[in-house]
Amino acid sequence: MRPLVSHVSLLPLSLSFLLPNPPVLLFLFPFPVPALAAAQQTERAITITAAIKRDNAAPSIFRPPSSSGYVYYGCYNETTELPDTAGVRALHDGTNLVQPDSMTVEMCLDFCMTGAGDADGGQTGRFQFAGLEYAWECWCGQMLSSMSAKLPDAACNLPCDGNTTQACGGSLKLTVYMAGAAIARIAWSAGLAVMGATLFALL
Repeated sequence: MRPLVSHVSLLPLSLSFLLPNPPVLLFLFPFPVPALAAAQQTERAITITAAIKRDNAAPSIFRPPSSSGYVYYGCYNETTELPDTAGVRALHDGTNLVQPDSMTVEMCLDFCMTGAGDADGGQTGRFQFAGLEYAWECWCGQMLSSMSAKLPDAACNLPCDGNTTQACGGSLKLTVYMAGAAIARIAWSAGLAVMGATLFALL
């Protein structure tokens, strides 16, 4: 039996009769194609959202145990399509993990737990932020873009591929977790600011 594809050609169709077997025309596209990837992600988000509505089972925010080192920080918009951002992501200074069919919040937090720089020049440090997007993407970073606005929790309504009870962001939306130490620093800084304002008012 001859192979199903015996010739691969980019010859014009008008010359195909000269070949012993009909050619198969392949149209090759350079990769990556950002517009195609964005369209696929949007289509995926629409499909998952439709499934949620059909099954009437929206995912919920996962609250990790204290041992994870992270706390839920909120739902934030992605910044890649905002003007004047040059396509930079909300979490752009770290690393990422893509796991179709298996992503969970725990997987993402474990991934972001290491990989950042440490005092010894190694990569055992923890990233300050972990964000989940499009149900199967995990993004780690030390900073969350100031252009990323906080949204209602319900806006991050795509279930994680690996656990459909957990919310894993949305279309251009991130379910964000923050390192507990960073939360403590923010609270401490806010407390100092309030104390300073009070002392100033008493002077």
